[in-house]
Amino acid sequence: MSKVTLYKFGNAYGIPDPSSFVLKLETFLRLAKIDYEAVAGDVRKSPKAKFPSIKLNDQFIGDSEICIAALGKEFGVNLNEGLSAKTLADHRALRLALENHTYFLMIYYRWLTPNNAALMRETFFSSLGVMGRVIFAMVQKGYKRTLYGQGILRYTEAEKEELIAGDVKMLSDSLGDAPFFGGESPREIDCTTFGIIANLLLPEMEGQLARYASADERLVAYNNRMTELTFPDYKDTMIRNGS
Repeated sequence: MSKVTLYKFGNAYGIPDPSSFVLKLETFLRLAKIDYEAVAGDVRKSPKAKFPSIKLNDQFIGDSEICIAALGKEFGVNLNEGLSAKTLADHRALRLALENHTYFLMIYYRWLTPNNAALMRETFFSSLGVMGRVIFAMVQKGYKRTLYGQGILRYTEAEKEELIAGDVKMLSDSLGDAPFFGGESPREIDCTTFGIIANLLLPEMEGQLARYASADERLVAYNNRMTELTFPDYKDTMIRNGS
């Protein structure tokens, strides 16, 4: 019998993981009804030196998309069964937009705005003492370099707010009046969208990104619907009322 171990950062701020990519993969595991063991691991030892990763039988696999493909093949699961090529292309475009644009806006607000950065430092590095402050400074410097290269840091605050408003509207319009981004039932795209939206709605994180997302009734209702479906064990901390 196949055995799956999920390596992740771990619970924080009342959600299964503060990484949208980890939450994406864990959502897939739950939608696919695949039994797994979740372990808070050392990211430095993970394939590609990032989370999530899995151990599938005796094979270590990194990257959420590659993990999902491997799990689907191993367990004969296809959450996209019956979808047209056009719909699959639309889902891929949405995923790429979220993971290559919205995600970086989220990284900016989490790691490079003072109050959120202080919270991240306290949550993940305070137990390491002086070394924790050194490591946090290195991580923050790395994100600054990444976000400058990606482009987010080249925008003014007003321009960033326009980007945020556009991304949240894109998400809301893509969902429309459907219960899921996949339509009447969740599909693979819902793993990505839920991973992003649940993290956008964290009340602990300040900033325009959280403000726009929490003000959108569609996205809040979607978050609550997916929480009930996939993480009922987190209902007390993940259900949102919006603003």
